[in-house]
Amino acid sequence: MGQDSIPTARLVRFFITLPEPLAIPDGYVWHRAFDHDPSDGLIQQFVNLTFMQSNGMSRQQGALSAAFEALNRVKEEAQTVGTADASHLTGQYTTVMATTLDDRIPDAESRCNNPQDIPPEHDPINRCIEEIARFTRSYRAALEAPCLIPTYEKIGPFIPYQRGEFVPVRSEDGAATGFRVSDWGDGGTILLDHLNISDAPAGNEIGSEDAGRIDHYMRMLSQGNPLFLWKERFVEARTALYREGKYGTAVTLSNTASEVLLDGLLSVLYWESGKTPEEVADIFAEGRLARRVKTNFSQLLGGNWSLDGTGPVANWFQKCYRLRHRVVHGGYSPTRLEAQTAIDATLSLSVYCWDRLVARKKKFPRTVLMVIAEEGLRKRGQWCHFMRDFMRDVAPVEPSWLDASHAWRSDMYDALLSGD
Repeated sequence: MGQDSIPTARLVRFFITLPEPLAIPDGYVWHRAFDHDPSDGLIQQFVNLTFMQSNGMSRQQGALSAAFEALNRVKEEAQTVGTADASHLTGQYTTVMATTLDDRIPDAESRCNNPQDIPPEHDPINRCIEEIARFTRSYRAALEAPCLIPTYEKIGPFIPYQRGEFVPVRSEDGAATGFRVSDWGDGGTILLDHLNISDAPAGNEIGSEDAGRIDHYMRMLSQGNPLFLWKERFVEARTALYREGKYGTAVTLSNTASEVLLDGLLSVLYWESGKTPEEVADIFAEGRLARRVKTNFSQLLGGNWSLDGTGPVANWFQKCYRLRHRVVHGGYSPTRLEAQTAIDATLSLSVYCWDRLVARKKKFPRTVLMVIAEEGLRKRGQWCHFMRDFMRDVAPVEPSWLDASHAWRSDMYDALLSGD
């Protein structure tokens, strides 16, 4: 066996602590060589995973300490009522030393909107994260272990690394047999493209001006109002993508959000149109969403509601609705970029719905004021004398529109179910 004449190449290893420990022996090694044939003068890509177990401060220790601190802050007595010492609560951590070629294409990031969208064959950290996820998925299925799948958004955001030189080794007949590391040298810490740190809040701080909005949404929540539920599902979809890295869940929740939005808006439009629940119940039958979109929205709001071609509706149908079908019924695992596209398509669909609704504000003033409100109309430059007079003269003397539309929707679904 002799050392190959290929020049010394670069190696990189990342130290990635998983979001939760895995029951894998300390020092367990997993190696994968990729199937593609390297070009002349290059080395076949691989990923080598070494699982390392350690104990440290428990995740519960900080939480328990905070709970005791809060308890003592509200006590009138000077003495404390308990101890915050939870040092005996140790926690287990699994860190993966993921080693691969340091062969990132220099301009790879400029070709993608986000670093995590760079194909694994062009980016070492994405290659290692993908292989850790593949290993965990296989481990989870084999042992039926209810564990989290590590994703880009669930690890880090600070990842230590080291670079090294290695020499490929071949036998005399030229067959690859492995490599030997000549030295581990420089290193540092990379920052992933997210700040999903559980020690800091994810949202904006609540202000005094938000109290009225929260009261409004609390009332809608208590009613089960679909115009609340669609936004909740949409936020959950964004959470699944940006904080949890659950791309399939992001797609299904995006589509759920859009379906709740469409049916919720359609029911309010029919309520304000004066239709009885019994007249339109069959329109809302399960499995007829595409028909409702193409036909009923066009009749009520005008605009382009075709599912073919271009535009926000067709884009949603192709990039979200149909993709969700592949995920749910075909077991397809979408990429992060596909999940992002589904969320973007859902958001564009909602904007189109609101734009068409505003365009029909004189036909559906109650729905506009419930959904868009004065603030939204002013932002669009659509606050006019008609809407001002309607809110001043009509709204105060009519029963609650939220209550009335909610009751109408409940009666409609009762009629739909009774007809089955």
